[in-house]
Amino acid sequence: MTRCVLRLLAAALLFAASCYKDDTTSPRNGKSLARVLLTDAPFPYDSVARVNVYVASIDASSDLDTTGGGQWVRAATPARAFDLLTLQRGATAFLGEAELDARQYRAIRMVIDADRSSIVYNNGAAPPVHWPWPGSGAVTMYALIEEPLDFSTAAAAAPGGAAIVIDFDVGRSFLYDYFGTREFTVLPWLRAVNSAATGTLEGTVTTDSGGQTRPVENANITVCGSQACDPPNAYVVATGRSDAAGRYTVGFLRAGTYTVRVEQPDYPSLAPAIIPNVHIAAGDATQLPVSLPRAGSGGAYIRISGPTSVGVGGTISLRAAVGDASGNAVSNPAVSWTSSNTAIAQVSGGGDTASVMGRQAGYVTITAASGQLFDTLGVQVVGSSAPVASVTVVPGSANLAVGDSVGFRAELRDSTGTLLTDRAVSWFATDSSVMVVYPYGSQALVRPRASGSAFLRATSEGKTGQATITVH
Repeated sequence: MTRCVLRLLAAALLFAASCYKDDTTSPRNGKSLARVLLTDAPFPYDSVARVNVYVASIDASSDLDTTGGGQWVRAATPARAFDLLTLQRGATAFLGEAELDARQYRAIRMVIDADRSSIVYNNGAAPPVHWPWPGSGAVTMYALIEEPLDFSTAAAAAPGGAAIVIDFDVGRSFLYDYFGTREFTVLPWLRAVNSAATGTLEGTVTTDSGGQTRPVENANITVCGSQACDPPNAYVVATGRSDAAGRYTVGFLRAGTYTVRVEQPDYPSLAPAIIPNVHIAAGDATQLPVSLPRAGSGGAYIRISGPTSVGVGGTISLRAAVGDASGNAVSNPAVSWTSSNTAIAQVSGGGDTASVMGRQAGYVTITAASGQLFDTLGVQVVGSSAPVASVTVVPGSANLAVGDSVGFRAELRDSTGTLLTDRAVSWFATDSSVMVVYPYGSQALVRPRASGSAFLRATSEGKTGQATITVH
């Protein structure tokens, strides 16, 4: 039997593969190793010193469906904590290694010990962390591999061959005071990719606002898999953050074309830069320098910036910048704030700052007005921190013709039937020769390619729903 050795590293869960013949007469020396690493997307809180996640074990599966038992095999047993804040901008850490059969692997399951995981502030204090699973202890997280790793191929089996990278997006997974509880709530965002099919996006963020070019620190870099890249409904693939010199790196992006949004939410007087058709090639680094323009393009303006989601009971802060007819920032502007539905979210504030409190699950539009000028920002109010208990793909079936384009959505619910939003959703087709799937967060567009039948599946937090697609 041919078997592969899987090595695991930490920071972006990376596992590469190589194989050897598992025969009693064959020596095991000279075998190469498959690697697994763990990596982290940027964490936005400067007051946090460490985010310690205790990884108990990691399993791999050749199945597309993560629901139920399945055929999972142990890939690593790290049994130790990793500080995710040390694993940014492409850094990885070693997790362990194990022998695996030479087959195609499509999913990763990671078990975290919540009791041994913690967040530590710069002053040494440890705030409470709420893991939205019953009780505490073992927390299981799943990630589907966008490009399955086929250990039976020569390229993957060769020493230093392909690897699977699991990106743990800390900034979107650990949310402080999201539900007004003065604690961190964990809503996990994981992605898994075959490293052989990925490239890197890097560059420097600057602005010449004020007449002098300077770097922009803490700019948010959002990589979207759709043409639209406007929060909160954009299909976000990965995120990055610029350092003090304005430099940023977003690693392990699947080869393809993306829309990139760059903005500094602390400075609403700087307009976001949205760059379409950014091409990522496997094995290459795409250079994308970005200059953030002044809001208003030299004329009068008002612009809102801030978070685009909040939990029920939680509060977020928004800021508005106002410019005069020449585009110069107005100090202490008079701004009025309104909510499109106060039953969902209530806004209060005066001047350039406002607070938005989530009241019930839903979507609202927040408007800031100054004189004849106004700007809007969509805010998603999330109603529950409970884990996903079921996924339903709507519609549940469809008869399509080649050339059609049909939209589907995934409805996520907790154990009480409450509809959940703002959760990571993975989409895939069981037969890509029949249809192509274009995911957009909780929605997906399906385009048939050839006659046949296949399942369209959506997975979130280990739960999977499916629709039957027949193409004629």
